[in-house]
Amino acid sequence: MQVWSLGLCPGLMLLGLLLMGVPALVGAAQPKVRPPAVAGAFYPGDAAVLGRTLDELLGDLDQAHGHPPRVPAAVIVPHAGYPFSGRVAARTFAGLAGAGTGQEGHPAIERVILLGPSHRYGFSGGALPAERLEAFATPLGQVDLDLEAIKSLRACAGMGGPAAAHDQEHSLEVELPFLQRLAPRARVVPIVVGPRTDAESARELARCLAPFVGPGTVVVASSDFTHHGEAFGYAPFAGSSTLAEDLLLVGSATAGRAAAIDPRGFRQQVEVSGDTVCGARPILVLLELLDHAFTGTGRVVDVTTSGHISGAWDRVVTYAGVRFDGSWQQWRPDPSRPVLGALDEQARQDVLELARATLRSHLLHGSSLAGWFERHPKRAQLTGLAGAFVTLHNTGARAAKEGRLRACMGVIKASEPMLDAVVHAAVSAAHDPRFPPLEAAELDGLHLEVSILSPSTQVSGPEAIEVGRHGVVLSKGGREAVFLPQVAVEQHWDRETMLTYLARKAGLPADAWRSGARFEVFTAQVFGEPE
Repeated sequence: MQVWSLGLCPGLMLLGLLLMGVPALVGAAQPKVRPPAVAGAFYPGDAAVLGRTLDELLGDLDQAHGHPPRVPAAVIVPHAGYPFSGRVAARTFAGLAGAGTGQEGHPAIERVILLGPSHRYGFSGGALPAERLEAFATPLGQVDLDLEAIKSLRACAGMGGPAAAHDQEHSLEVELPFLQRLAPRARVVPIVVGPRTDAESARELARCLAPFVGPGTVVVASSDFTHHGEAFGYAPFAGSSTLAEDLLLVGSATAGRAAAIDPRGFRQQVEVSGDTVCGARPILVLLELLDHAFTGTGRVVDVTTSGHISGAWDRVVTYAGVRFDGSWQQWRPDPSRPVLGALDEQARQDVLELARATLRSHLLHGSSLAGWFERHPKRAQLTGLAGAFVTLHNTGARAAKEGRLRACMGVIKASEPMLDAVVHAAVSAAHDPRFPPLEAAELDGLHLEVSILSPSTQVSGPEAIEVGRHGVVLSKGGREAVFLPQVAVEQHWDRETMLTYLARKAGLPADAWRSGARFEVFTAQVFGEPE
């Protein structure tokens, strides 16, 4: 009896049950070959059945759609059980047909760089297979590793993840039968990407991979998208009569940021919304590689869910396929970052929309933030280093009853791009510890104000502070507090009164600012939504 898995990325408790009783398979006694770990669970464990399954998945597409004219440079494909995600994977992999073997005038695919998430090990960066391994096996036979490329990659500082991450990992293995069928000449560079990989680490991994891409190389990022249901610990749309539509909308929007080769937009949408995209880190590595070493375009091939296939909606996974057509190039450095300047009216409006879209995606787990990035593809002016605060004001009767201020949080130091600072400030404002956590139902009744902060400068003492022009950071004895420039003006404070309240905000005596304190000042561009 075949047992199939949805691909339960946040936790694989079910997988252990699925594998009970599955016999050891090809290569188990060969120390130089990684044996299949999930054959018979995620895909057929019998070679003949597996071959017929691939024929069915790929054959139907050949008849209905024909072969695409060019082999993709890269793809994003799901890694769940074939009955659930196999159709999306086949649609996305179909571009390798013919071209993968050097037919139809295309160069043969000689190398596949295979990126997948780690479901069992927590680490940052990439994990290469054990040095003793020369091949991975499936019921169809062995897939040779590109040992020369792997040896070179071991020298990269970001490739220090544990080799054991490969032992039972399914995210890479599930893609191998498709590659065996469509790109039989290819040697594989399998890399498991750790869940602690941040944006900077992803960029460094991409830089490591850049020398190994070119004609004859395809990069495959393996990922399922949203995992929805109590079993996954993520059920924001539970009870919704439009659950199917909700999941397709979010999945399409998130996949669209990937197809647009927008690393920041993809990362922020996933992180801010809390979306359970298990392969977000390997996708981010791929997007950084495409952004810096590729010329071409991406498109979403297909998006569906396990619910559309099985009819079960209590535990459902979204699957998306994305392909990228174009050519690999030499690594391009990031453009020079613009110096923070005065924002014009359109830029201020864009920033306000960004803050509100962030709050909506964060509280409603929807695609508002992805939509903002789609509408603002050219945003160089907003990438200069800046601090940012987002202030939320009650309006109407609620302001009269509870007071105008609802939240005010932000990023003081100008150490990250303005876009990121505004996103982080908005998320923080939703959790201002001075107030109850923000609820989605409040959003439409709130007025948003954004303050973009210049880099701060230390001044010699209080006398250098200009009330109404300077924001102030006071530090003393390990304590710190900040007031934005507009605070003193709104409260009608003079300098001494402002510093007294600032010292109290820092948890210090009221007159602590008079001696031994450190002062930094900054200016701010302050603007808000129409009242």
